[in-house]
Amino acid sequence: MRGWSRIAARRGAFVAVVALLPGLAGCYIDLDGLSGGAEDGSSTGSGTGTGSPAPGDPEGCAPGDCSVQCVVAGPEAAGAPAAIAAAGPYVVWTSRAGDRVRRLDPATDTVEDLVPFTPRPGLLAAAEGLVVWVADDGLWWCPADGCPAGATSLLAFGPADAEAVRGLATDGRHVYWTRDEESGTAGELLRCPVADGCGAAPELLAPTQSHPRGVAVAPGDAGDVVWVQRGTGPAFGKLLRLDKGATSAVMPTQIAVLLDYPDRVALGAGEVLWTWADPGGAAGGVSRCDLAASCAAEAIAPQTEPARPLREPAALAIDGADAYWVNRGGGTVMRCPTAGCPGYPEVLAEGLTRPSAVAVRGACAYAVDDVGGGRVVRAPR
Repeated sequence: MRGWSRIAARRGAFVAVVALLPGLAGCYIDLDGLSGGAEDGSSTGSGTGTGSPAPGDPEGCAPGDCSVQCVVAGPEAAGAPAAIAAAGPYVVWTSRAGDRVRRLDPATDTVEDLVPFTPRPGLLAAAEGLVVWVADDGLWWCPADGCPAGATSLLAFGPADAEAVRGLATDGRHVYWTRDEESGTAGELLRCPVADGCGAAPELLAPTQSHPRGVAVAPGDAGDVVWVQRGTGPAFGKLLRLDKGATSAVMPTQIAVLLDYPDRVALGAGEVLWTWADPGGAAGGVSRCDLAASCAAEAIAPQTEPARPLREPAALAIDGADAYWVNRGGGTVMRCPTAGCPGYPEVLAEGLTRPSAVAVRGACAYAVDDVGGGRVVRAPR
């Protein structure tokens, strides 16, 4: 089995660097029982990097080494990470315990503050070297290489507004987000230009959405923005799209309907993928469609290995011809071609505890877990 053989072969294995498409990143991992980070809050790998440590073993993490599964930021350095993304040469995440945005230099495994204070940050997205995030007091942005004068405000709002944001994406030119509310009939997709901000009036692209969740946008000046409506029950979910040049007067196109609880979404080259998970049970998976006017959803991976199931998949990212996601209920990070797996998905990391998001950079996959206050872990991709 491909995923199992990969893990078994990690000892002494060389992992080739895979080129990343610009603007596409997002991911996080956490390993149960692993720890890392120096006393001053920075994180420096330990060990020789020549073995694949078992879950709970903090050894084997060396700066710049993507050949093993290991911790790059323990609870103190990670600071209860909420979301993570690759941005330029860095990996960045929001730290709720420290009310800040943190930055990892993968070449040295040094962790430092990108933004030293931002109240209770949550969702985060990155593209073209730009980092955007949601905090209790609004939407903010900062270049990944630093903002010594402070982060720039895009939109101010209060805690209730922050909690309503369920999806966030950027192409480096605009920021897109979904806003949900209890009735399930008045959710929204909104947009704000990065250069000018949006004052108190973001552009409303799609009103009357039924529990909108994840949103993704194509890189560059042209392309699509896609998002999902989770709906009010099984077979009430939808996948929708708009051209980025559209205004609020244009009706979105329904790509797929009758979906079960769609959640996160990612765009590839002419295709769109999404995760889904039944809130009342263990059922879940990753599905795909061609980026067309309408399509029939296809599962990209089978449920064929009960020991490592696709359970509560989340945090979907596409890089090139591959899709990456975490299984919160299965404790794994997986990879599969966007066209579909010929067999069981490749398992990149396992033995995790509630991993919640995934991002890829260079030869590594990065993820965050809620265990022990939250940690950032990397694994070979």
